[in-house]
Amino acid sequence: MISTRPNLTYLKAAWAAHAGISAENCKQSYDDAGITFERVNHSWIVRKDNTLVSTMPLRYTRHELRMGFLGRIEMEARKAAAEMEGGLLRDLNLPEDHGMIVELEEAMRHLRRRGSRALTILVGPSVLTATAEQVYAEIRVFLDAPRACLYAHRRGADLLANASKRQRHPRAGTYGELASQVAATINQAFSEAFLTEAA
Repeated sequence: MISTRPNLTYLKAAWAAHAGISAENCKQSYDDAGITFERVNHSWIVRKDNTLVSTMPLRYTRHELRMGFLGRIEMEARKAAAEMEGGLLRDLNLPEDHGMIVELEEAMRHLRRRGSRALTILVGPSVLTATAEQVYAEIRVFLDAPRACLYAHRRGADLLANASKRQRHPRAGTYGELASQVAATINQAFSEAFLTEAA
């Protein structure tokens, strides 16, 4: 049975393997990158720190190996995004006429092209008007581990100005837990903004 939850151990190892042979490390040897190979029949089993990160044919290029990492990373990242989105949809208390946009396909395109690890989720009004009730939030979710950066504002005022660093940059054990933390922080910020307006 295919799991709908992301494999966080795999994500950590695969991102590390990809980084070990990419960018400034592009000339680093596989041994120095901590990547090992085991031949099984007509393919290579590729491991990073004893975690299976890819399976490659007997003949492959370094670029194909990097792309192989990113292909499987994308699959796990989509699961992480789905878990995050589901948690936010369940726990976020959005004002009337506000919605959420998950920029999943753009994030996956950047992941495949540049190895980007970020997913942007935007919260804001469905229709832009000049009313004071409109609030905005940006959630930058990282796809290498359950962590995020939060921004929230209303008419230029930072709604998270009094939030702790842990609230603005939460970390969690799973993406579901991260979604709950993010939702609680944004719900509190939006609630306080409306209480200030009413006072």
